[in-house]
Amino acid sequence: PDESGDFIVVPGTDADGNPVTYLEPVTPGEPEDDISETNPTFTDVTKKIMVVARAATIRTSTVVADNNGCAWPQENHVLDVTGESANWYRIDYNGTPCYIAKTVAADAAALDAFTTVEEEEVEIIVEAVNVRSYPSTASTNSIRGSLKKGAKVTRVAVSENWSRILYEVVSETETDAEGNAKVEIKQYYVSNDCIKSLTADTGAGTAADTEAATNAAN
Repeated sequence: PDESGDFIVVPGTDADGNPVTYLEPVTPGEPEDDISETNPTFTDVTKKIMVVARAATIRTSTVVADNNGCAWPQENHVLDVTGESANWYRIDYNGTPCYIAKTVAADAAALDAFTTVEEEEVEIIVEAVNVRSYPSTASTNSIRGSLKKGAKVTRVAVSENWSRILYEVVSETETDAEGNAKVEIKQYYVSNDCIKSLTADTGAGTAADTEAATNAAN
């Protein structure tokens, strides 16, 4: 894992026109420019969502403002949705309709597609790949770091397109009894196109060609 901070993997080309990937720093956060809705139209739905950002803001309005936050759920927190508009989920918070941006939360049902496997070692086969808290490339808010080609991690579950892996997260603020930075093992996700199994053949990691693997690394 890259311990120097969070990065997003960006596809590009080198001087000879060959597909390559670049690492660019990213600070996930709730965008404030294009998600506000002053008169949203909500469709009634019943489903669960999970927070994919490190922390999200539950708001009393669908307009992003400094004075309308009412709760700040952490990563993986599950919420019950009663409706959704173009950019927002509506939830019932302490008996009051409140809202959370779709950029920081996603449908929890996606996790039902994963099958638990015996722990196995997998290797990154592209130049770099984003490690995410949720199996989708829809939002940069789910990015938790990156792994470079040749890195080896443990896979614990797999779906058609994604693998759930064990990923070391080094705390920037907490220390252990010896005063060292606290290390926590989290379960995050990488694209199957960007890995190969070193202990079993599950069909992941075939990566038809370099360009396909590069695109999957996002």
